[in-house]
Amino acid sequence: MTNEKYKDRYYSKEKYKAAKGSFIIGLIFLFVAILSLHFLRVGIPFLGLRNWGFWLFIPAFFILLGAFQQLYTNNKYKKAVLRSLMDRGHQGTYKLENIALEVGIKPKDLLRVLADLRDSGKIVYRFKADTGEIELGQKVEYVPSTEYVPPAKKIEAPLPSTNKNFCIYCGHQLERDAKFCPSCGSKLS
Repeated sequence: MTNEKYKDRYYSKEKYKAAKGSFIIGLIFLFVAILSLHFLRVGIPFLGLRNWGFWLFIPAFFILLGAFQQLYTNNKYKKAVLRSLMDRGHQGTYKLENIALEVGIKPKDLLRVLADLRDSGKIVYRFKADTGEIELGQKVEYVPSTEYVPPAKKIEAPLPSTNKNFCIYCGHQLERDAKFCPSCGSKLS
C-alpha cells in the first residue's frame, strides 16, 4: 500500500477511549437524583437534596448519552480495524500508519484498538523490533521484566530507554538493539 492512495484522507475527529468512567459518573448522578426523590417523598432534609437533587437527572442523561456514544464509536473502530485486517487475510507485515490511514483513525488510537482486539483474542500480531511494522498472525509472548516500574499516566515527552533491556512503557523484556517494542509497538530511543 502506498501513502499516495490515502493522501487526501483525513483522520476522524472521534477518539478511541474508555467509556467506563463516564458510565460510573452518570450512574452516580442518577443514583443521587433518585435518592433526592426518595428524600422528597419521605421528607428528609439531607443537605437540601430533596429540593434540588432531582435536577441531577438532566446531567445524568447527557453523561450516559455520551458514554453510549463512546461505546458506539469504539465498536465502530473495532469493526473497521477487523475488516481491514480481514482484507489482508490476518497475515503479512504492514506499516501501522497505512492501516491507520485506511481505517481513518490516528495511529495512537489504532494502537489502542489493536491492543484491545488482541486482549480479547480476536487478532494475533506483534511488532517488528527493528522497523516497528506490524506482523499479523505472529504471536508475541509477553515476558515481564523484573526491573520495570510503570510510568505515570500522563507523559509529557518520550521517556529515555537507553541502557534498558525492557520496554519502559509496558515492561516487555526486549531483544538486544531493539528500536521498537514487539509487544506494544512503542518507539524506543
